[in-house]
Amino acid sequence: MHNLQGKKVTVIGLGLHGGALGAIKWLLDQGAVVTATDLRDEDVLAPTLKKLEGKNVQLVLGEHRFEDFTDTDLVVRNPAVPRDSKYLQAARDAGVPVEMDSGLFFEHCLSRKVVGITGSKGKTTTSQAIYHVLQSHNPDTVVVGTDGIQPLTELAKITADTQVVFELSSWRLEPLSEKKISPHIAVVTSIYKEHLNTYASFEEYIETKKTIIRHQLESDTAVLNADDVRLQTWEPEIQGQLYWYSLSKLEEEGVYVREGRIVVAVDDTVTEIMAVEDLPSSYEHERRNMLPAILLGHLQGMSAEEITKALLTFQRLPHRLEVVREVNGVTYINDSASTMPDATIAALQSLQNTSLVLILGGSDKKLEFGGLAAALKTHLPKALVWLPGTATERMKQEVGDAISSIPARDATTMQQATTLATEFTTKGDTVLLSPGATSFGLFNHEFDRGDQFRDTVRML
Repeated sequence: MHNLQGKKVTVIGLGLHGGALGAIKWLLDQGAVVTATDLRDEDVLAPTLKKLEGKNVQLVLGEHRFEDFTDTDLVVRNPAVPRDSKYLQAARDAGVPVEMDSGLFFEHCLSRKVVGITGSKGKTTTSQAIYHVLQSHNPDTVVVGTDGIQPLTELAKITADTQVVFELSSWRLEPLSEKKISPHIAVVTSIYKEHLNTYASFEEYIETKKTIIRHQLESDTAVLNADDVRLQTWEPEIQGQLYWYSLSKLEEEGVYVREGRIVVAVDDTVTEIMAVEDLPSSYEHERRNMLPAILLGHLQGMSAEEITKALLTFQRLPHRLEVVREVNGVTYINDSASTMPDATIAALQSLQNTSLVLILGGSDKKLEFGGLAAALKTHLPKALVWLPGTATERMKQEVGDAISSIPARDATTMQQATTLATEFTTKGDTVLLSPGATSFGLFNHEFDRGDQFRDTVRML
């Protein structure tokens, strides 16, 4: 383990969503001498800097200085900082180790009872559902990596017996690949083409995701989504116990749906848990995302009644097909967490019998929009409103034929987008914010985008 007392540590990337705050506070608690550096200036970073008031941190804002990366004992990078940054390379060339909060967490975590969840989409709902079920059984369960809960801030609560639920993005898996670490229980929700502006290829992205199962032992467990054809190819690489989950009937061990009932098949024993209709969502993809929680609850000895009771109190998450309100007979739905076209496709399928006015567009991640074009042609919205961004023009080109028969407008702000969308509506319609792209440029992040939509709708 790193002994950080008196060591100089540079943190690169403060972030606007609390990205580095947890790491900085933990490093200070370990006695480290911390320098935090970010290319953005004091005005932009004001919300984050306010939370650092009174902390003994040297701030370098509006620039990065090479000496902060070469004349230091350790560099900790925010997940949003590209791994090929020239400053990180300078540190490596100088023999300075480069870490992330996830790598430090697994190095310092006393518990081996870690459930890691990854996937292109669905991992937050899955992580929160697992936490909600397991915490109802064991109140000391800890969740990290999701909804702004920084991993390092929770370390002090964790003993050798603590159950931990950790949402792992591809970025947070990168240091685990270097350390050859996988969690004791690995859950994988889906694999879509994602973050192709960050990885050299889709194959490299997939290999990063495989970190979650690659270094597991025979005593470990993997839980994979059987409804994802890409994940079906992972089976030969599983070292430990493999379980599947699906909204259809399975022949393998796992959790699945049979005649409208959710059942768990483990060790040649099939146990009925609950009706699918009792899950706290009517959307197919969200129901699927709750199945791993049912399986893990069962594996930890929870009864069907206990699992059902826990899930009945599970609250659906904001920014994911979140109904904001109804105004003059028009429903407004916030799906701002839709940062990739496949998420918008899922939203369109979930609302296929609804008359929609769709707000979409944003920043480019070098993704493909052919599938979105097909979905728009099948579930044709009543009208479109485009948000500005580098992905928007590409979207327009690739989905142009599919939407040529419907009206469309361009907006420059969320308030204008919501107003324009409302003008297209009549009673019974739904305005859906499901951008299918990232939010950077116009918004701080997808949660800021969703918050602005929600605030605008509430003022209608």
